[in-house]
Amino acid sequence: MSKMKERRSSPTIDEIAEAALGVLSSEGPKALSLRRIGEVLGTHHVAIFRRCGSFDGLLDVCADYIASGFPAIPDTLDWVAATQMRFEAAYDMWAEHADLIMLMSGRAWLGKSMTSRFYEPAMRSLIDSGMTSREAVTLFSILYRLTIGSVVSNKANHWTPWESRRALEKLGVENFPTLAKVEFEVEKPDSKISIREAIKRLLADTSALRAVSPDT
Repeated sequence: MSKMKERRSSPTIDEIAEAALGVLSSEGPKALSLRRIGEVLGTHHVAIFRRCGSFDGLLDVCADYIASGFPAIPDTLDWVAATQMRFEAAYDMWAEHADLIMLMSGRAWLGKSMTSRFYEPAMRSLIDSGMTSREAVTLFSILYRLTIGSVVSNKANHWTPWESRRALEKLGVENFPTLAKVEFEVEKPDSKISIREAIKRLLADTSALRAVSPDT
């Protein structure tokens, strides 16, 4: 048996992830399946099943492959700056792979790469700042939902200013003067700028509260 045939009969995890992400990018989420990945890699879909275990397993493989490229945040940064950078990077990663986020239907990315490159250093940074475990978990959870929720919202709701304005006109702008004023005077905010500012404000508020707390 040739080496090429051996490789195709038992593809590596990285090969499977690359093929799956390629299908997502070029053919869309509806095209992704174990069978389709088998076709792309020139092997039977059973070989993909043996590696991934299920379609959800395939998605998890893709998620951890992507997370392997998550940037390292310098340990020298204070917890506010480090957390800001870390969650902005998470937003960029998730936004670039929004189709995968939608397919995962809210399941967390729990592979080795995501855990070692994101969860562990993020939590360590918060704990090292003097937060209790409960405080760190609560803040992390809020930031996580805020960040990934923004990606899901933007992906699921392709809103445009013109659509919103037309809807208001149909309902009668005179009935909703405040909304009308906002819609006709303010352009749609950039989603990356919006999430950056939201994270920044949340961290600033948390830092300020901890500074005046008698327990810190």
